[in-house]
Amino acid sequence: MTARDQSLHDLIVQTIASREISLPVFNPVALRLQRILHSDATQIADIETMIVEDQALASQILRVANAAFYKGLQQITTIRKAIIRLGVQQVANLAMVVAQQQMYQKTGDAFLGYREKLWRHAFVSAVGCKWLAERCGYRSEAETAFLAGLLHNIGQLALLKIIEDLRAANAIGANLPETLIVEILDSDMHTQQGHALAKKWNLPDEYCAVVRDHHQEPCDANNILLLFVRLVDQTCEKIGVGLHGDPHIALAATPEAQSLGLSEVALAELEILLEDNAAMGSQV
Repeated sequence: MTARDQSLHDLIVQTIASREISLPVFNPVALRLQRILHSDATQIADIETMIVEDQALASQILRVANAAFYKGLQQITTIRKAIIRLGVQQVANLAMVVAQQQMYQKTGDAFLGYREKLWRHAFVSAVGCKWLAERCGYRSEAETAFLAGLLHNIGQLALLKIIEDLRAANAIGANLPETLIVEILDSDMHTQQGHALAKKWNLPDEYCAVVRDHHQEPCDANNILLLFVRLVDQTCEKIGVGLHGDPHIALAATPEAQSLGLSEVALAELEILLEDNAAMGSQV
Protein backbone atom coordinates (compact mmCIF):
# COMPACT_ATOMS: atom_id res chain seq x y z
CA MET A 1 0.00 0.00 0.00
CA THR A 2 1.40 3.37 -1.02
CA ALA A 3 1.15 6.50 1.07
CA ARG A 4 -1.50 7.82 -1.32
CA ASP A 5 -3.68 4.78 -0.57
CA GLN A 6 -3.66 5.40 3.18
CA SER A 7 -6.04 7.66 5.05
CA LEU A 8 -4.73 10.95 6.40
CA HIS A 9 -5.40 9.71 9.92
CA ASP A 10 -3.35 6.57 9.35
CA LEU A 11 -0.51 8.54 7.77
CA ILE A 12 -0.36 10.86 10.78
CA VAL A 13 -0.41 7.95 13.23
CA GLN A 14 2.34 6.23 11.23
CA THR A 15 4.41 9.43 11.10
CA ILE A 16 4.10 9.93 14.85
CA ALA A 17 4.96 6.29 15.54
CA SER A 18 8.06 6.50 13.35
CA ARG A 19 9.19 9.64 15.23
CA GLU A 20 9.99 11.19 11.84
CA ILE A 21 8.29 14.42 12.79
CA SER A 22 9.55 17.93 13.32
CA LEU A 23 7.46 19.33 16.15
CA PRO A 24 7.29 23.09 16.74
CA VAL A 25 10.30 24.37 18.69
CA PHE A 26 9.49 26.82 21.45
CA ASN A 27 11.53 29.95 22.05
CA PRO A 28 13.97 28.93 24.82
CA VAL A 29 14.04 32.41 26.38
CA ALA A 30 10.27 32.34 26.92
CA LEU A 31 10.53 28.96 28.64
CA ARG A 32 13.47 30.06 30.81
CA LEU A 33 11.50 33.12 31.89
CA GLN A 34 8.64 30.97 33.10
CA ARG A 35 10.98 28.71 35.07
CA ILE A 36 12.91 31.45 36.88
CA LEU A 37 9.70 33.13 38.01
CA HIS A 38 9.47 30.42 40.67
CA SER A 39 12.75 31.58 42.20
CA ASP A 40 12.60 34.12 45.04
CA ALA A 41 16.07 35.32 44.05
CA THR A 42 14.99 36.53 40.61
CA GLN A 43 15.66 40.24 40.03
CA ILE A 44 14.33 42.63 37.38
CA ALA A 45 17.85 42.85 35.97
CA ASP A 46 17.89 39.07 35.44
CA ILE A 47 14.64 39.20 33.46
CA GLU A 48 15.81 42.21 31.45
CA THR A 49 19.15 40.59 30.55
CA MET A 50 17.49 37.36 29.47
CA ILE A 51 15.02 39.10 27.15
CA VAL A 52 17.54 41.50 25.64
CA GLU A 53 19.70 38.51 24.65
CA ASP A 54 17.04 37.71 22.03
CA GLN A 55 16.68 40.92 20.04
CA ALA A 56 13.79 39.63 17.94
CA LEU A 57 11.84 38.62 21.05
CA ALA A 58 12.67 41.89 22.81
CA SER A 59 11.45 44.02 19.90
CA GLN A 60 8.23 42.03 19.67
CA ILE A 61 7.60 42.37 23.42
CA LEU A 62 7.98 46.14 23.13
CA ARG A 63 5.60 46.19 20.18
CA VAL A 64 2.99 44.16 22.04
CA ALA A 65 3.47 46.12 25.29
CA ASN A 66 2.56 49.26 23.35
CA ALA A 67 -0.44 47.68 21.61
CA ALA A 68 -3.93 48.78 22.59
CA PHE A 69 -4.44 45.77 24.87
CA TYR A 70 -1.57 46.78 27.19
CA LYS A 71 -1.27 50.46 26.36
CA GLY A 72 -0.51 52.93 29.15
CA LEU A 73 -0.15 56.70 29.20
CA GLN A 74 3.39 56.78 27.83
CA GLN A 75 5.09 54.68 25.22
CA ILE A 76 7.25 51.87 26.60
CA THR A 77 10.69 52.15 25.02
CA THR A 78 12.77 49.64 27.00
CA ILE A 79 12.31 46.18 28.44
CA ARG A 80 13.00 47.55 31.93
CA LYS A 81 10.16 50.05 31.55
CA ALA A 82 7.91 47.23 30.37
CA ILE A 83 8.78 45.20 33.46
CA ILE A 84 8.21 48.14 35.81
CA ARG A 85 4.86 49.07 34.28
CA LEU A 86 3.45 45.62 33.63
CA GLY A 87 5.21 43.49 36.23
CA VAL A 88 7.58 40.56 35.90
CA GLN A 89 4.84 37.94 35.47
CA GLN A 90 3.03 39.99 32.85
CA VAL A 91 6.21 40.53 30.82
CA ALA A 92 7.05 36.82 31.06
CA ASN A 93 3.57 36.04 29.77
CA LEU A 94 4.04 38.58 27.00
CA ALA A 95 7.15 36.65 25.99
CA MET A 96 5.05 33.49 25.84
CA VAL A 97 2.41 35.26 23.74
CA VAL A 98 5.04 36.52 21.30
CA ALA A 99 6.76 33.13 21.12
CA GLN A 100 3.44 31.35 20.53
CA GLN A 101 2.38 33.82 17.87
CA GLN A 102 5.64 33.34 16.00
CA MET A 103 5.00 29.60 15.90
CA TYR A 104 1.49 30.06 14.53
CA GLN A 105 2.80 32.36 11.80
CA LYS A 106 5.41 29.94 10.43
CA THR A 107 3.51 28.51 7.51
CA GLY A 108 2.91 28.63 3.80
CA ASP A 109 -0.21 30.07 2.23
CA ALA A 110 -1.95 26.69 2.03
CA PHE A 111 -2.54 26.41 5.77
CA LEU A 112 -2.33 30.05 6.82
CA GLY A 113 -6.08 30.30 7.33
CA TYR A 114 -6.08 27.42 9.81
CA ARG A 115 -3.14 28.84 11.75
CA GLU A 116 -4.77 32.26 11.97
CA LYS A 117 -7.94 30.68 13.39
CA LEU A 118 -5.94 28.60 15.87
CA TRP A 119 -3.90 31.61 16.98
CA ARG A 120 -6.98 33.80 17.45
CA HIS A 121 -8.57 31.05 19.54
CA ALA A 122 -5.39 30.66 21.64
CA PHE A 123 -5.09 34.38 22.35
CA VAL A 124 -8.80 34.86 23.12
CA SER A 125 -8.73 31.78 25.37
CA ALA A 126 -5.82 33.24 27.33
CA VAL A 127 -7.65 36.52 27.88
CA GLY A 128 -10.88 34.74 28.81
CA CYS A 129 -9.26 32.37 31.28
CA LYS A 130 -7.48 35.23 33.03
CA TRP A 131 -10.75 37.17 33.28
CA LEU A 132 -12.56 34.13 34.71
CA ALA A 133 -9.87 33.63 37.34
CA GLU A 134 -10.23 37.23 38.47
CA ARG A 135 -14.04 37.19 38.29
CA CYS A 136 -14.37 33.92 40.21
CA GLY A 137 -12.12 34.94 43.11
CA TYR A 138 -8.90 33.26 41.96
CA ARG A 139 -6.89 36.42 41.31
CA SER A 140 -3.67 34.72 42.45
CA GLU A 141 -4.17 32.19 39.65
CA ALA A 142 -4.94 34.76 36.94
CA GLU A 143 -1.57 34.67 35.17
CA THR A 144 -1.45 30.87 35.37
CA ALA A 145 -4.95 30.76 33.88
CA PHE A 146 -3.78 33.08 31.10
CA LEU A 147 -1.05 30.64 30.07
CA ALA A 148 -3.34 27.61 30.44
CA GLY A 149 -5.70 29.22 27.93
CA LEU A 150 -2.86 30.19 25.61
CA LEU A 151 -1.28 26.73 25.54
CA HIS A 152 -4.16 24.25 25.85
CA ASN A 153 -4.56 23.58 22.11
CA ILE A 154 -0.90 23.35 21.10
CA GLY A 155 -1.62 19.80 19.95
CA GLN A 156 -3.64 21.20 17.05
CA LEU A 157 -0.61 23.23 15.99
CA ALA A 158 1.52 20.07 16.13
CA LEU A 159 -0.98 18.12 14.00
CA LEU A 160 -1.19 20.91 11.44
CA LYS A 161 2.61 20.88 11.23
CA ILE A 162 2.54 17.13 10.53
CA ILE A 163 -0.09 17.61 7.80
CA GLU A 164 2.03 20.36 6.25
CA ASP A 165 5.10 18.13 6.30
CA LEU A 166 3.19 15.25 4.68
CA ARG A 167 1.94 17.58 1.97
CA ALA A 168 5.44 18.95 1.35
CA ALA A 169 6.70 15.37 1.00
CA ASN A 170 3.92 14.61 -1.54
CA ALA A 171 2.60 11.90 0.76
CA ILE A 172 -0.87 13.46 0.53
CA GLY A 173 -2.72 15.46 -2.06
CA ALA A 174 -2.61 19.23 -2.23
CA ASN A 175 -6.38 19.73 -2.07
CA LEU A 176 -7.46 18.27 1.25
CA PRO A 177 -11.12 18.84 2.19
CA GLU A 178 -11.54 21.34 5.00
CA THR A 179 -13.87 18.96 6.81
CA LEU A 180 -11.12 16.32 6.89
CA ILE A 181 -8.47 18.70 8.23
CA VAL A 182 -10.81 20.01 10.95
CA GLU A 183 -11.77 16.44 11.88
CA ILE A 184 -8.10 15.57 12.37
CA LEU A 185 -7.41 18.72 14.39
CA ASP A 186 -10.43 17.94 16.60
CA SER A 187 -9.50 14.30 17.15
CA ASP A 188 -8.07 12.83 20.35
CA MET A 189 -4.66 13.05 18.69
CA HIS A 190 -4.54 16.78 19.41
CA THR A 191 -4.65 16.24 23.18
CA GLN A 192 -2.21 13.33 22.98
CA GLN A 193 0.28 15.20 20.80
CA GLY A 194 -0.24 18.39 22.74
CA HIS A 195 0.61 16.63 25.98
CA ALA A 196 3.71 15.09 24.40
CA LEU A 197 4.76 18.51 23.13
CA ALA A 198 4.15 20.14 26.52
CA LYS A 199 6.33 17.49 28.14
CA LYS A 200 9.03 18.01 25.51
CA TRP A 201 9.01 21.73 26.28
CA ASN A 202 9.22 20.92 30.03
CA LEU A 203 6.12 22.97 30.79
CA PRO A 204 4.90 22.87 34.41
CA ASP A 205 2.63 19.96 35.30
CA GLU A 206 -0.51 22.12 35.66
CA TYR A 207 -0.28 23.13 32.00
CA CYS A 208 0.48 19.60 30.83
CA ALA A 209 -2.66 18.36 32.62
CA VAL A 210 -4.84 21.01 30.98
CA VAL A 211 -3.43 20.22 27.52
CA ARG A 212 -4.10 16.51 28.06
CA ASP A 213 -7.49 16.65 29.81
CA HIS A 214 -9.44 19.64 28.48
CA HIS A 215 -11.77 17.37 26.47
CA GLN A 216 -11.82 14.46 28.92
CA GLU A 217 -15.18 13.35 30.29
CA PRO A 218 -16.11 13.56 33.04
CA CYS A 219 -14.23 16.77 33.76
CA ASP A 220 -12.21 17.01 36.96
CA ALA A 221 -14.30 19.65 38.73
CA ASN A 222 -11.50 20.13 41.27
CA ASN A 223 -9.11 21.40 38.59
CA ILE A 224 -10.01 25.08 38.40
CA LEU A 225 -7.78 25.67 35.35
CA LEU A 226 -9.64 22.96 33.46
CA LEU A 227 -12.98 24.57 34.30
CA PHE A 228 -11.76 27.94 33.01
CA VAL A 229 -10.38 26.47 29.78
CA ARG A 230 -13.43 24.33 29.05
CA LEU A 231 -15.89 27.17 29.65
CA VAL A 232 -13.88 29.55 27.48
CA ASP A 233 -13.69 26.89 24.75
CA GLN A 234 -17.48 26.64 24.72
CA THR A 235 -17.85 30.41 24.74
CA CYS A 236 -15.45 30.66 21.79
CA GLU A 237 -17.51 28.10 19.92
CA LYS A 238 -20.69 30.03 20.66
CA ILE A 239 -19.32 33.27 19.20
CA GLY A 240 -17.45 31.55 16.35
CA VAL A 241 -13.83 32.07 17.42
CA GLY A 242 -11.71 29.14 16.24
CA LEU A 243 -12.56 26.26 13.97
CA HIS A 244 -16.24 26.01 14.92
CA GLY A 245 -19.30 28.09 15.60
CA ASP A 246 -22.55 27.20 17.36
CA PRO A 247 -24.60 30.20 18.53
CA HIS A 248 -27.14 27.91 20.21
CA ILE A 249 -24.83 26.82 23.05
CA ALA A 250 -26.47 27.61 26.40
CA LEU A 251 -23.49 28.56 28.53
CA ALA A 252 -25.49 28.85 31.75
CA ALA A 253 -26.47 25.20 31.44
CA THR A 254 -22.89 23.93 31.17
CA PRO A 255 -21.42 22.05 34.16
CA GLU A 256 -18.42 24.38 34.06
CA ALA A 257 -20.48 27.55 34.46
CA GLN A 258 -22.50 25.94 37.23
CA SER A 259 -19.39 24.73 39.05
CA LEU A 260 -17.93 28.24 38.88
CA GLY A 261 -21.20 29.78 40.05
CA LEU A 262 -21.43 32.21 37.13
CA SER A 263 -24.64 34.09 36.44
CA GLU A 264 -26.05 34.74 32.98
CA VAL A 265 -24.92 38.37 33.34
CA ALA A 266 -21.33 37.27 33.99
CA LEU A 267 -21.46 34.86 31.04
CA ALA A 268 -22.74 37.63 28.79
CA GLU A 269 -19.82 39.78 29.93
CA LEU A 270 -17.46 36.93 29.06
CA GLU A 271 -18.92 36.71 25.56
CA ILE A 272 -18.47 40.43 25.02
CA LEU A 273 -14.89 40.28 26.30
CA LEU A 274 -13.99 37.46 23.93
CA GLU A 275 -15.67 39.13 20.97
CA ASP A 276 -13.78 42.35 21.66
CA ASN A 277 -10.46 40.51 21.88
CA ALA A 278 -10.98 38.31 18.84
CA ALA A 279 -9.94 41.19 16.59
CA MET A 280 -7.12 42.09 18.99
CA GLY A 281 -5.53 38.67 18.48
CA SER A 282 -4.48 39.58 14.95
CA GLN A 283 -2.86 42.82 16.17
CA VAL A 284 -0.82 41.34 19.03
